[in-house]
Amino acid sequence: MSAEAPTTAGMTAAEVVATNAALDAKLLAELEAADLGVPAPGEAEWSPIEVAAHLAEFPRFFAAELERWMSDRETTVGRTHDDAGRLAAVGAAPGTDPEEARAAVAPAFALLARVLERLEDADVAAETNNVKYGREPLSAFLDRYVVGHKAGHLEQLRALARRSGAGERPEGADR
Repeated sequence: MSAEAPTTAGMTAAEVVATNAALDAKLLAELEAADLGVPAPGEAEWSPIEVAAHLAEFPRFFAAELERWMSDRETTVGRTHDDAGRLAAVGAAPGTDPEEARAAVAPAFALLARVLERLEDADVAAETNNVKYGREPLSAFLDRYVVGHKAGHLEQLRALARRSGAGERPEGADR
């Protein structure tokens, strides 16, 4: 987990929403400044446009997962890295117009934010059944798939910017 993402265990629902909103703002600012045309730095790493495509895809998926859980607390939630939708979104990213890629992220963030706003304080500690990890509190889902996930991609975009020379700024400085 990143230093940018505090654990949601013990947070109120409003604190989860605020933490998510702060990460959204940082990610959108980082994406705005990013050169989405820079290639991936290595074969096993994503390019900035692939990160943008993933940022437009995963909030929609996890918003739907949260809605399913809110309707049926026994449903299995989550996914693995080999999820077809995840792979398709990232795979289709090269060749995508950078402005279209950027524009797709904010609506995805807004959708997830609207679902998070429906959480109640007790929900944060409520039990979920994760497809990969089994029974765990919703806070673990939020850390892994929302707050921690966004913080990880924020750090990833910053590292890509530093490597390409497009993001020269003091370590830890926000845009």
